[in-house]
Formats: sequence, C-alpha cells, structure tokens
Amino acid sequence: MLILVLQLLLFLYPSLFVLYQLILYYRSKKVLVLSPDLKETNLPFLSIIVPTKGESLDVIQGLIDNINTLIWDKQKLEVIIVSDDDEQYFSTLKGTLKIPKYLNVRLFRREKRLGFKSGALSYGFEMARGNLILTIDVDSRLPRDALIKAYAKMIESNCDAVVFEWNGYTNNMYSNLAKGLVATTVLASRALFRGKESIGLRPFPVGSGTIFKREVLEKLHGWDYSLIQDDLEIGARMAHIGKRVCSSGVPIYIEVPDNLYGFYVQQTRWALGTGEVLRNRVKYILSSPYSLSQKMDMVFHLLQYTPIIITFILATLVTVLAPFKFGDILRTPLFLLWMAILVLYGITLFILALRLGLGFKNSLMAIGALSALTVAISPFITISFFKGILSKDKVYVVTPKGNVKVSFESKVRRINAVIAVFGLMYFTASIIYFLHSYIITGLWLLYYSSGYLYTVFGYNK
Repeated sequence: MLILVLQLLLFLYPSLFVLYQLILYYRSKKVLVLSPDLKETNLPFLSIIVPTKGESLDVIQGLIDNINTLIWDKQKLEVIIVSDDDEQYFSTLKGTLKIPKYLNVRLFRREKRLGFKSGALSYGFEMARGNLILTIDVDSRLPRDALIKAYAKMIESNCDAVVFEWNGYTNNMYSNLAKGLVATTVLASRALFRGKESIGLRPFPVGSGTIFKREVLEKLHGWDYSLIQDDLEIGARMAHIGKRVCSSGVPIYIEVPDNLYGFYVQQTRWALGTGEVLRNRVKYILSSPYSLSQKMDMVFHLLQYTPIIITFILATLVTVLAPFKFGDILRTPLFLLWMAILVLYGITLFILALRLGLGFKNSLMAIGALSALTVAISPFITISFFKGILSKDKVYVVTPKGNVKVSFESKVRRINAVIAVFGLMYFTASIIYFLHSYIITGLWLLYYSSGYLYTVFGYNK
C-alpha cells in the first residue's frame, strides 16, 4: 500500500499539473478586444508604479523611454518610481535620469521601509493620483498600443483588473537557461491567462503588468507589506470580495534570469512567497463568492511548487531505501503515463521554441538546460516553500539580471556543492538498483540525478 502511495505521488500527482497546463495552453485562444472608440482625450488618469532597488541606471532609463512611447494622454499619465536604494544612489538617479519633456515622472525614496516589494507598491499607491494603477517592474517593456488595448479590455468585459501576458526576453543570447525560460514563460502565460479565461476561470494578477481600478485597491487598502508575493496575496483578497481579474492578451516583455544564481534567487523567492500566501490567504479564496471550480483552480495554482517538492522528497526516500532491497518499487504503469505526458510537454515546448525563432539545436539545448536546473534547485525550493508556510522570518533578494554586477561566486559555489552531493547520492542509488536488476527504479533515479550532475559539471551559461 505504501509503495502504491509513493508511485501515485511520484508519477500521477506531477503528471496532473503538467497535463492541466497543457490543456489550458491548447485551450488558449486569442483574446479578442472589441475596442470602443477610445480617444486619448477621453482616457482616465493612469499612475504607473515602478518599485526599484539596486537597478542599473540604463535599465531604469530604458523603462522611462519605453513608457514615453506608449499611446496615452501624457497629461493623464504619471510614472511613480519608488526607490529602496541608499541616499547616495537615489541622488545619482535623480541627477542622471533623462526625463522626456511631456512625461510626468516622480521619484520617491522610502525612508521607512515597511516590507519589501509589496511595501513599495503600497507606498507608491499612496502617492498616486490615477483612477487606474499599473504596477510594472523596471526591466519590463510594453508595446506601443499595450495600455490602450488593455484598457479597452477592461471596459468591454467590465473587469476590476487586467493582466498583460508575460513574454520573456534576454540580452544574453549565449544563455541556454534564458532561452528555455523565454519559451516556458510564453507557454505558461498563455495557459494561465488566456487558457483560464477561455473556460471561465479567474487568473491571478501578475507582479509586473497588471492594471487595477483604483477603487478596488482602496477597498483592499493596498498591498499587504508583510507578505512577499504581492500578486498572489492581493489576488486572493480580490477573490474574497468578488472582484474580477481579466486577461488582456496583450504582451509585456519580462527579462528572464540568464544564470544559475539568478534563477535560484527568483525561484526560491517565489516558492517562499507562495508558501506564505498558502498559509495566510487560502481562507480568503475558499470564502470567496467564486464558483467551486474557480476556487479549486486558484488553490491549485498556489500548489504549483508541490510537484517539484514531492518529487525531491520521494527521490530522496527511494535513494535511502536502495540498500534494503525493497524491489523495483517504481515499476508501475504510471511510469509510462508520466513519461508520455512529459514527452507531450517537451514536444509542445519544442514546437513553441521553434516558432519563437530559437532554432532546432538551440531549442533542444534550452529545454534541456532549463529542465536540469529546475530539478537541481529542488532542495532549495523545498526549504523555501516550507519556510513560507511555517516561518515568519524571511529575506527578500532581488533577482540579479541584465548588467547588474553582483558578487555571488561564493554563493554559487555553495549552491553547486549542495547540488553535487544530491546528484552523486541519486546517481549512486541508481547504480545500486541496477545491480539488483531493479531496472525501472534505477532508470528513474539515473534520469533524476542527471539534472543535478549536468548543472554542476556540464552547465556553463
């Protein structure tokens, strides 16, 4: 019986998550915006809040220049940059940034830093004058007609918030990890936004690329600065009061990590924040006026890291059992189901990568690198997730991307040391299972160990 439970958790449980995402992706269709006659003079006042800490001047300047090109009445547009930098760097920002003539850019520095990004957003909201509030990260970029199309969707569908659809980009064309993230970001975004909306489900807001109606944020008293994951926590509270988040189908371009450390920081922070939201906000979702299917989907979304975590825990358990000759414990038809779904996902992602112009070889290498690194950081994701559920102590680390120079070599060495220990442990256990002719269990552990070993010994960029 225990072996059956292990097999169900290891093969069926993760397969359900992957299959669900694939179904949503294939169900996704272009969101048609029936644009009303929107003229720039009839638009409401829009405040764009940009939290920043430790970002390079050229990245911030790039966002300002990008916003200046967007279609919107500039007399009804303000950009609020909320800095958590020290006084010296903030003074450099104010003295160096080149503000376009007709663009209203307001720079603030938080003297009293309550919370992390959520606190910066709430601070910016207090300063904002707009009837609409757009939250955006400093490394994000929007197409020229993005605002006008998203607002048209908000009017046409009577939405309380509208999300842009994430599209990854990278300035490091040598990074296989970044290329893999570019493809998976598109797949996941289409599934989570267009796909969900097509079957009547409710997407969460996104941290970078959501336009909120001001009255909704006022009713919620802004973001909860005590929680890290600003988008998930405010999405749960919006559900609680029956507010509707819509998908616009309009892209926003998000810079993705291009190295192991950046990926590690991003994913462990997201896992920590998701665990926090599960602990503090599930009751808001369950008590919302949403339908049962909508509630279940939102909770399912908050469990997105559990397949990685359960696989890591069970892989470790199977490894510990290796010397005791319990038999070929992973020999089950579920193994074939798991393989088939992974192959289908891989083919889908590969075709998407080709359509994005990555090419045959680059697509294969990108998908392989991303898969390996995701498996390799499973121990850290597990710790962060449970820390979010069980502990109130946390540290917010900004994802290092682009040209930001961060001295993290010693941290990478420590991360790689942990990954190497687990990789060698799983590889050794796979050999033991093979020696006892437990082929399926040995094959699975060999597959699982390969992600760890590739990250340590084979991944360079």
